[in-house]
Amino acid sequence: MMCCNECPLNPVTGYAEERCRRPVCLQSETRCKSGFCTSELGGRCQLDFYVVRKLYHGDQLAEKLVFASLKSAILGRDRSLVLAIFQSARETLQPLLWRWLEVYEPRSLWLLNPVFSSAGLSPLDTFNELEPRREKYLKAIMHNPCTVRQARTICGL
Repeated sequence: MMCCNECPLNPVTGYAEERCRRPVCLQSETRCKSGFCTSELGGRCQLDFYVVRKLYHGDQLAEKLVFASLKSAILGRDRSLVLAIFQSARETLQPLLWRWLEVYEPRSLWLLNPVFSSAGLSPLDTFNELEPRREKYLKAIMHNPCTVRQARTICGL
């Protein structure tokens, strides 16, 4: 979740065709001025649903917003949203998402353990445990047999 005042789905200031019906942040001229922003909570919002729905189709806005949605999923420890993002992403985007996790959230790898387990790989807690098996784990993510429809069902998206 990003600050509603910066979100392209904002009903007043946004530029996307699809608009959020329930912005959480109070409308203001810029990012939440109170010093507290709901984007720091890590809960699901309309942006996350948009990303998961549109990412598979190569929607440019969804591809632009996917890292904000992934950050939100990590902050909220929302395993189903993390999995849905990876499963909705095209094969060219999945390694970039993986790299983002390595750089910015190396301790959050455990959120992908259901995919690793289904591929017959050991569960992981961090990227530190990954060498020299990194390629096997990335392939498990990229070739996960779960379809986008299944991801949406699993996530309630």
